[in-house]
Amino acid sequence: MKKYTIALLCIATFGISCSDKNESKDTSKYTDDQKASYYIGLNMAQSMKQEGFKVDADIMAQAIKEEMEGKPKSLPAEDMNSFMQGYMQKQQEKMQSAAGVEASENKKKGVDFLAKNKSNPKVKATASGLQYEVVQEGDGKTMPKASDIVQVKYTGKLLDGTVFDSTDKNGGQPMDINLGSVIKGWTEGIQLMSKGAKYRFYIPSDLAYGDQGAGGAIPAGSTLIFDVELVSIK
Repeated sequence: MKKYTIALLCIATFGISCSDKNESKDTSKYTDDQKASYYIGLNMAQSMKQEGFKVDADIMAQAIKEEMEGKPKSLPAEDMNSFMQGYMQKQQEKMQSAAGVEASENKKKGVDFLAKNKSNPKVKATASGLQYEVVQEGDGKTMPKASDIVQVKYTGKLLDGTVFDSTDKNGGQPMDINLGSVIKGWTEGIQLMSKGAKYRFYIPSDLAYGDQGAGGAIPAGSTLIFDVELVSIK
């Protein structure tokens, strides 16, 4: 393993996403070095929170101070790499175990939902388990292939109604999608549509992001609901 990467690499790219909407503050009392120090610390803290690391901020500050000032180390520096490799392995195992439990729970919720949803006369199902509902028919003539690039408008939701992505969130303009590089549920479902159609898809986890989920937005094992409008086929 190349050095323990507790999300420290993000400092190089500085992908800080501050959700706190503070009022503008007077920062003129800080030097550029102080501002950089603060933002590095903020970025590290955000990354570690996202990764689920329980960091003792006081001990961390102590380590930084000892290193920067050349003071004797409270813990042997020569043990750092071996300890962190073992620590990271344990953290990964904990995360995998938690993800497995979460995936099982979400898959059960999805199976229950889809079983009930299938009784809706408006809902159709394919052999793969994909369910869909025709909201608006298209022209009935122009239909995409799995190798096509299509232009769509869409909204993606979890079963609890949480919107995790949509074209509205990205300016409202149609988005170009390569059907060969998306989740299986999309590749299969959009081929059922013709230009101008609007469908609602109910996509089981094995046709979506499976036990891995997708970042923090889509939990492991999630069944997804998509409202999709097929604007055009390129």
